[in-house]
Amino acid sequence: MKKIIAVFPVLAGICWGSAGIFVRDLLSAGLSNFTIIFGRLLMTVIMVGLWMLIKDKSLFRINKKDIPLLAFTGMIGFSLMNVFYNYSIQELSLSLAAVLLCTAPVYVIIFGAIFFKEKITPLKVICMLAVVFGCLLLSGVVDSGKLQWSVFGLAMGVFCSLSNAVCTLGSNEASGVRGIHPVTLLFYNSLFAIIPMAFLADYSQLSAFIGEAPAYGIGIFALNGLITSLLPNLFFNYSFIHMESGVVSILASGAEPTAALVFGILVFSEIPTVAGFLGMVIVIVSIIILTASKNEKKTAKNNP
Repeated sequence: MKKIIAVFPVLAGICWGSAGIFVRDLLSAGLSNFTIIFGRLLMTVIMVGLWMLIKDKSLFRINKKDIPLLAFTGMIGFSLMNVFYNYSIQELSLSLAAVLLCTAPVYVIIFGAIFFKEKITPLKVICMLAVVFGCLLLSGVVDSGKLQWSVFGLAMGVFCSLSNAVCTLGSNEASGVRGIHPVTLLFYNSLFAIIPMAFLADYSQLSAFIGEAPAYGIGIFALNGLITSLLPNLFFNYSFIHMESGVVSILASGAEPTAALVFGILVFSEIPTVAGFLGMVIVIVSIIILTASKNEKKTAKNNP
């Protein structure tokens, strides 16, 4: 059973790494970024809500004092992360977009130093500089590879990572400190995230897309919500119950950009140069070291 559980964070990373396939397919069908996100979040809310109704209705209960945190995490972190990530997928190669998303631990450390006075060690500084260098190599700025990139896309990737960091901090507070169930957290994060998207989505595009081929239209949105949101979050959160958090984060952080690289090569012929591949390896290794060092600090704090 432990061997099976160890696969869960890897599966979560693979699912997240496949997001670009759905986004680009729906964009090519004429749907706007906000409409795609609205459809994805709507399907996630419906599927998670049905699961909660069948499994345990008490999962819907939350304390009133937790609503501001859930609203902030959902509307600012989760919602903006989806928006910026979709834009980065349009402008960047899938591997580069995924790598930029995975740099969130860098901003978590910076925010921790600013707001919680956490110490930034020389090792963390070296790793953060290595992440920047690795992203430059992967971006294609250094050489002229076949990877797709733009200044706007890089900016969207950075904002996506910042939003991911905000979402991570809020989720850690909600689940780790306040004890909110991971499934409950996913439901309300998606529910609050869908509110701004409901005002920005183009319903004429959505109705035309589904009306042209109802089975395919509903099916592709359902698969998008299932594969890129519901399943990876359940795999990821369930792993925390049976594995150390640092190991879970390390496996997922390595699997997501690797999967995105493979999907980019197989589906979109986005073949990185040697420098680009080296850059991705540098970023993944640096993020793993940052995550591992953070986990060791937590372990030492909990076991004096």
